[in-house]
Amino acid sequence: MADKKRTAADGAAFAALFIVALTVNICLAVFTDVEVILRWGITAVAGIAAAATAYAIVSRRSRSRS
Repeated sequence: MADKKRTAADGAAFAALFIVALTVNICLAVFTDVEVILRWGITAVAGIAAAATAYAIVSRRSRSRS
């Protein structure tokens, strides 16, 4: 298996995933009465959407500089 080099887009996507998922989960737990299963589902969707958006933006900027 070849070693894969981590890019800036990978780091940005991971950071966005972690920050958004943590924020959404805490806000839903504190401010709403949403069931736990639904809360985790919303958290996962929001985190994945944030990670995909961050990855797309950073990778596009990196390609335009090249």
